[in-house]
Amino acid sequence: MKKSNINVEERIRELSTIKVLGFFDQETTLYIYRETIILSIIGILCGYLAGIGLHTFIITSLPPDNAMFDPTMKISNFLYSALILAGITALVALIMHKKIKSVNMLDALKSVD
Repeated sequence: MKKSNINVEERIRELSTIKVLGFFDQETTLYIYRETIILSIIGILCGYLAGIGLHTFIITSLPPDNAMFDPTMKISNFLYSALILAGITALVALIMHKKIKSVNMLDALKSVD
């Protein structure tokens, strides 16, 4: 949420301009979060690739002699990890949407940076 907060604070004049031009609150939030959503999807896909490789390495190299692990990976493991990340991203987006809605357009446009 820290990155999102900084992103909104840095772009406050841009957001104010967009709101003055007539964009709705949902459109303004999507304008900011489109990048975050795309990066989350890329992170999920890269995490899958790295996770499969790490899982294979650990299962083949670390089992003790008197125990055996099930090396199969279930689709539910992938779904749960993606849903957790998507849920956290959505929660942060909802919190930041409230902040974006409360931006005072005139004060932000009057301020000199």
